[in-house]
Amino acid sequence: MDEKSKSVRCMLLPLTSLNLLVPNSAVAEIIGYSTPRQLPDSSDWFAGVVLWRGVHIPVVAVEQMCGVSAAQAGPRARIAMIYNPEKDPDLPYLGIQMQDIPRAYLAEADTMEAGSDEGISKYLLARVDDEQLGRVIPNLDKIIADLKLEFNTARVEELTT
Repeated sequence: MDEKSKSVRCMLLPLTSLNLLVPNSAVAEIIGYSTPRQLPDSSDWFAGVVLWRGVHIPVVAVEQMCGVSAAQAGPRARIAMIYNPEKDPDLPYLGIQMQDIPRAYLAEADTMEAGSDEGISKYLLARVDDEQLGRVIPNLDKIIADLKLEFNTARVEELTT
């Protein structure tokens, strides 16, 4: 096995107390923060929707999903537009609120250490605490499954009528 096959180019998405680690291929685009339009009677972790490329994209606050309080969006806040790994035409993307500009990260098998998964949220797959920096891999399938309970096109139509 060559050295390139032992590494994955990723992005670290900085939240308040966590850094989400996602493959570059999962990120469609990073956009400047704009306050999402809230949908009535939504969970606190579902921030609302933003208009991106002419489509309403749901935005989630992963830390709130995990029961961790998050800071208000600051001047460096961004939204990461993430591809739905299931390629669902009803929900092709989701937005993840971030507190800062993401960074490139090369995840290398030789330097990564699995952190303790004890007490980890159902919205996170694993800790990657190679330097105790709060790096975690999000469980996009679970995040999207719960988001589908909150978001659909009929609810977005409520905003536009």
